Amino acid sequence: MRTGETGLNLIKGYEGLRMAAHYAPTEQWTVGYGHVATARHGMSVTEGDAEHLLKQDVEPIEQLIGDTVRAPLNQNEHDAIVSLVFNIGEDNWRRSTVLRKLNAGDKLGAANAFEMWTKAHVNNELVTLDGLVRRRSAEKSLFLMPTDASLVVPSSDVKPAEECELDYVSDAVRKARPLVNFDEIRADKNRILAPEEKAARTRALFAATQALSGEPSKMIVSKAEEYADMGVTIGALLAGLLAFGLTGIGALLLLGQEAPGLAEALGLSYDRFSAIFEHLPIWLSAIGAAMCYFILYILVKRTARHELKRERARDLARLRVAE
Repeated sequence: MRTGETGLNLIKGYEGLRMAAHYAPTEQWTVGYGHVATARHGMSVTEGDAEHLLKQDVEPIEQLIGDTVRAPLNQNEHDAIVSLVFNIGEDNWRRSTVLRKLNAGDKLGAANAFEMWTKAHVNNELVTLDGLVRRRSAEKSLFLMPTDASLVVPSSDVKPAEECELDYVSDAVRKARPLVNFDEIRADKNRILAPEEKAARTRALFAATQALSGEPSKMIVSKAEEYADMGVTIGALLAGLLAFGLTGIGALLLLGQEAPGLAEALGLSYDRFSAIFEHLPIWLSAIGAAMCYFILYILVKRTARHELKRERARDLARLRVAE
């Protein structure tokens, strides 16, 4: 396959035209469109000569691509590779990821590998050059451009994933992170931990111990869990006393209704029952409101207790995933 006008124009655009020989930073004389084979001091060319030299320079590259690439290439892919090899050289091309991905049948991986060749040595320091970044982008765009100019998938149907962002962290990775980075703590022995960090470190150590023992269900009750249990116990006790009082009032009324003689013998006269009936709505409302409050209090405490259990289970899961 021969290099098309698109490929030649791409090389021309990024090599630039030098009518007179120029001594490049690579310690080589160059003339025309990056021609170095016969360039020498004092040499000058016309634009036609420069284009002729360029076509001569790409012929061995075309042969090299034919010898090294085992995957079928269309014209745009071929021209993009010619521009890349013209810039990086034969030795770099033979060991490049672009060639390896191509021969493995991964053309998309080969296109992404173009972007690896964006660095050069400047003053003995390896740096990324904006010119190489732009050139690789142009070559990659040409490599990915279908020769029939038709799109394979409409862009409106496919949205980029969140993972495209460099600082993206998935939920699985974030949940698997240890609660405390013990390496940092060991590196800084003089560091003073905040109370929250101490509590988190204690929970993490305890959860790790339980995970190693293989019995995570047998856990020591923390202070927060102990307070929650105490609240539940107190609330249940008070609600039980109120229910007992309500049961007692009902029993007295039933006794006065069904066995008035026995009630009279126990000192419960008619006047006493009249007083009970007179204030019964107030007593029932007060006892019912108090019972509702304590039942709600019990539910809140139980919810807090379950939330503490869930948090501990999450800590244990994170440590297990991190291991």
